[in-house]
Amino acid sequence: MRGITGLPTAPETSVLKGLVVAIAVVQTAVLGVLARRGSWLSDDLEFLVQGSRGFAPAELLTPVNDHIAPGLRFVYAVFAEVAPLNHDLTVAWRVLMQAVAIFLMGRLLLRLLGPSWWVVAGTLIYALTPLSMPSFMSLSSGVNNLSAHVFGLLLLHATIDWYDGRRRALAYGPVALLVSLACWEKSALILFTVVALALYLREEPVRPWLRRTWPFAAALTTAVVAFGALYLTHGNPSRGRVPAGQLLELTARGFKVPLSALAGGPWTWAESGQPFSFADPGAGALLVGGLMAAVLLLAAWRHDRRALLLWASVLSYVLVTVVLVSYGRFSVFGTVFTVHYHYWSDLSIPLTLAVILSAKSVRLPRLVPVVALGALLAGVVVSDAGFARTWATNPAKPYFANVTADLDRAGPNVNLWDTALPPSIGTALMQDSRLSQVLRMARIPFRSQQPGSEPLLVDETGKVRPAQFAVWSRGEPASRSNPFCNLLLHGTEPLTIALAPTWNEVATANWFVKAAYFSNRENDVSIELVDAAGAVASLPAARWPAGVGTMYFGPSRRIAAMEVRLRSSDPATNLCVENLEIGLPR
Repeated sequence: MRGITGLPTAPETSVLKGLVVAIAVVQTAVLGVLARRGSWLSDDLEFLVQGSRGFAPAELLTPVNDHIAPGLRFVYAVFAEVAPLNHDLTVAWRVLMQAVAIFLMGRLLLRLLGPSWWVVAGTLIYALTPLSMPSFMSLSSGVNNLSAHVFGLLLLHATIDWYDGRRRALAYGPVALLVSLACWEKSALILFTVVALALYLREEPVRPWLRRTWPFAAALTTAVVAFGALYLTHGNPSRGRVPAGQLLELTARGFKVPLSALAGGPWTWAESGQPFSFADPGAGALLVGGLMAAVLLLAAWRHDRRALLLWASVLSYVLVTVVLVSYGRFSVFGTVFTVHYHYWSDLSIPLTLAVILSAKSVRLPRLVPVVALGALLAGVVVSDAGFARTWATNPAKPYFANVTADLDRAGPNVNLWDTALPPSIGTALMQDSRLSQVLRMARIPFRSQQPGSEPLLVDETGKVRPAQFAVWSRGEPASRSNPFCNLLLHGTEPLTIALAPTWNEVATANWFVKAAYFSNRENDVSIELVDAAGAVASLPAARWPAGVGTMYFGPSRRIAAMEVRLRSSDPATNLCVENLEIGLPR
């Protein structure tokens, strides 16, 4: 390394490029193997279902929670179209994007440093840091953050190109920024690093430099304004608030992320019961990271103060991230999301540049950087292994393996209750957690709650088995006004049936309805559940075949049902309900 005694000061550029490619191949292969040990998260399944609706602009511009992310929607639409529910395809995509990002970082360092062994060191630091590893594992985070890495690094290359006199930067730089924003609006924080890098490269007085800079700055501003207009017209901004009384504490937690990253941390992860990346760095990781930061800042101050500009971009990134996450997520998730690595992945770009540009001018014995990189690698191994253990416990992998195998054996006519995914897979954050929508997205044939056979149940392990219907309330027979039928729906007059609980309380749930009936004709009838206050949970209308049979409905929205109301718009409707039950299939 240049500045490190005992190694050639000017390695061949071809050798450095080869080493960068080797790092990209090995690192992405390892992460790919680790990613295959896990599976889908709830966001992935919901986004895949959304993606299966196609590539229409209205679908791509559907907000993701409070985000507007047409790039993310587009990637999921591709997955849903090409190979729905194929996790290996998504791993291959992530491996490719990660390899491209590592190569772009290595190439960026080569352009900044020239033929120097520090290029290899910087590429290793960028590739290995646990900051971006959890986002690689999680597909939804990966689509956000790997895109932010690739297109953010392209923007930094465009910045260098612009100051090298290459006008092509005026075209691809703003496009790279716009694509990055379309995948993850928080990726706008790369602009702090763009400004820091532009100032780092400045070799002329301020006024000529500003005249040279303004066309590129105007082009980037245009991209930001264009995306801002898109966000304001189609987004769903969070109505959050900054927890002013705890902002100092949250900021301190935020700074634990880059400090522990300098030591290959966090070393330990917070216990969450889910494969989420909540950092929990101990005192050891913070102490080592703090010492590294102090040494590097001192080196920058003594040898190349321009490198402090990159540290300023790191500082800006941390402060803005803490405020954004606190504003949008604190009221729901509390302090834990401040250290959720989904929000910190692309910090590895300015942090790597700050570390390498600070260290490159220091003359060190060869053993020092070797020991430092070895210690960093040890911390990375501990961090990655700890997260990989949690990631491998994701229950979605065996669950969907069982579901697809059992449904394949059962055949396309299998009749299923329209139940939700297990809580460990379909969390409360999902707007619609029913398994049926995932099966339809994956183009797996089945029937849902059709008359003619008792529906089967997909249990929490993904196995298809007979179901027991746990009855919570039954329809009370009306006073006999018809000698043949107590509960008769005739014509367009609604039929209201009072419910009698089978237990001592009226429960609130997403109810299913089981209705035995007979009729001399086919009828188109809908069902409504009504609570004590008159609120209604409507279930989709269905055709009730002629003859004697049983119909199955649900799930409803959450309601404490006190009555059931049957409706038809056909004056010729003639339907006798023999037995009506409200409950849950188990």
